[in-house]
Amino acid sequence: MHAPHTEFVEVGLDRIGDRGDRTLDLVRTGYPWGARMRNGAAAVPSRVLGRRAAVVGGPEGVRRFYDPRLRRRGAFPLPIKLVLFGPGTVHGLDDAEHHLRKALFLGVITPETVAALGERAERERTSATADWAHGDRVVLFDEAVQVIARSVLPWAGVPISGEELSRRAAQMATVLHGFAAHGPAYARAVRARLQVGRWARGLIRGTRAGRIQPPPGTALHAAAAARDTKGDLLPERVAATSLLNVVRPAVAVAWFVAFAGKALHEHADWRERIAAGDDAALDAFVQEVRRLYPFVPVLAARARKGQDVLGVHVPRGGLVVLDVHGTDHDPVHWPDPDRFDPNRFLQGAVDPDTLVPQGGGDVANGHRCPGEGVTLTLLAVATRALARLPHTLPPQDLGYDLTRIPTRPRSSVVLTDVRPDAGTGGSPPTR
Repeated sequence: MHAPHTEFVEVGLDRIGDRGDRTLDLVRTGYPWGARMRNGAAAVPSRVLGRRAAVVGGPEGVRRFYDPRLRRRGAFPLPIKLVLFGPGTVHGLDDAEHHLRKALFLGVITPETVAALGERAERERTSATADWAHGDRVVLFDEAVQVIARSVLPWAGVPISGEELSRRAAQMATVLHGFAAHGPAYARAVRARLQVGRWARGLIRGTRAGRIQPPPGTALHAAAAARDTKGDLLPERVAATSLLNVVRPAVAVAWFVAFAGKALHEHADWRERIAAGDDAALDAFVQEVRRLYPFVPVLAARARKGQDVLGVHVPRGGLVVLDVHGTDHDPVHWPDPDRFDPNRFLQGAVDPDTLVPQGGGDVANGHRCPGEGVTLTLLAVATRALARLPHTLPPQDLGYDLTRIPTRPRSSVVLTDVRPDAGTGGSPPTR
C-alpha cells in the first residue's frame, strides 16, 4: 500500500522541482492522476521523485509491472515505507529474500485459516451489532476498525483483549489514515507507528523467550520463528514488522466496509438480494466495492537495468509506476467505470490483470498481496451483516475526496435506529 503525499521527503524539494517532474501533481490530484497521465495509453514517459519513469496501466501495464526485470527495493519513498510498512518489509524485497519472506505469509494465510477468521469475524460482528442497539448512533468506520481488530488479533495468536486491544486497533487505523497525508495527520501516524512497533517487538521478544506461547501456524508464532536466507532468526524489529504486515492490512478493510455501507444505502436492490441470502450477489458486491473504491492510487517499482517498458525507455534505477486506480476504472474493461454495478462480476470470469486493488501478478511467486482472501472474507462478513441489519442512515455527507489517500466517505457512515434483534430474519435496513 503505497501513496504519495510525503514522497518528496526522500528525494528533496530541489529534485521534485526538476522540470517535468510530476510528483507534486500526483500529490494534488490523488487517485485520478495516473489515468489523466496515460489518457488510455498502456505506458507514458514521465518524471517522478526526481527520476525518469514510465507510468503504466491496463492489463498490459500490469503484466509489465510484475516483470522480473523490475525490483521493489528502493522503490518505496522512505517516509511511506517506514510509517506504513516498517523496516525490512516484504514489500521492499526481491528474489530469494522476497520468496522466503512471502512463504511466511502464505503459510499463515491459507484457505483453512481464512475460513476460521471469517467464523471469528461473524461472532464478533454479531456481538457488536447487539451492542449498537443501546446507543443513539453508530459510526460504521470506527466500529469496523474495532470489530476487525477483535477478530484478527486473536486469530494471529496475539494475547490481547479489552482496552489494550481497542487502543492498538485505533493506533493501526491512525497509521493507515495518515501515512500519505501531510502535517498533523502524518505526525500522528508516525507516533502511532512507533507505538505499535514497540508493542510488536515486545510480542516477538516474549514469544522467543517462551513467556508468550502463540498457537503454531499463527502469525505471531510464524513471525517469531522466521529466519533469513542465512538461516538466522530475523532481527526482532523485522520479525515485528512481519507480524504487523499481517494484522495491519486486515484493519485497512475498515475503509472498504465504510464504502460498503454507502453502497448498500444507495442500492436497495442489491441490499435486498444480499439480505435474502444470495451469495453470488454478495461476492459480486464485495468485488465491486474493491474495484470502485481502491485503497491506493499507484504502486512503484525500479528498473534493475536500462530497458524498454512498453515503448518508454527507463534507465537503470528509474521508476515504473502502476496506475492502480486507472486500471480498476479502465472504460475498455469496465464500461461506465464510475458507476457502481456488481453485475460486472456475474457475467463470467474476470481477467485478474484488470482488477488490481491489492496489486497484481502471481500470489505465490510474485508480489500480489497474499491477504486478498482475508480482505474478501472480512468485507463479505461485514456486508452481509449490514444488509440484514435494520437501521437508518440519517442525512450526512457520503461523498469522498479523491485527493485524500486513503479516502473514505466524509461522514464515515453514521447509522441510527439500529435494531439487531429485528434483523435476524434478514429484514433489510430502512432509509
